Amino acid sequence: MLTEKRIITFPLGIPGFETYRDFMFIPEENSPVAQLISQEEANIRFILLYPQLSFPEYLENIEVSDESIKNLNLDAGAKKLVDVWLILTLNHNDPTKTTANLRAPLLFNLPEGIGMQVILNDDKYMSRTPLFAQENKRSFLEGVVE
Repeated sequence: MLTEKRIITFPLGIPGFETYRDFMFIPEENSPVAQLISQEEANIRFILLYPQLSFPEYLENIEVSDESIKNLNLDAGAKKLVDVWLILTLNHNDPTKTTANLRAPLLFNLPEGIGMQVILNDDKYMSRTPLFAQENKRSFLEGVVE
């Protein structure tokens, strides 16, 4: 997991924001959350989540294509150097309705500061996956006696 502040360049842009290429990656200390802020337009910013804690199986199950590896300027066998982050959609009225985009993760080449967003073709991943669904379910069931 990338833990230091740095510039990440997206040579292909981020879908919907293709004209913005350079973003400052700012991880939150001791947290799986980070900010990604455009260097060209400060009002373009994303909140990111490192999926390991909230979606532990996710990193094991996603496949990074050879084309993505090439676009990240990595050798074919260097998939372990890919850092995966998810874009969050925050609900300011009800933070428990925050969602994570599992369909289109961000991939980073750590040593070179190159990033890209990929769209996964697997229908089991949604672009608006509830972040707190499992915690809410556990809280609801807490204290229930079967």
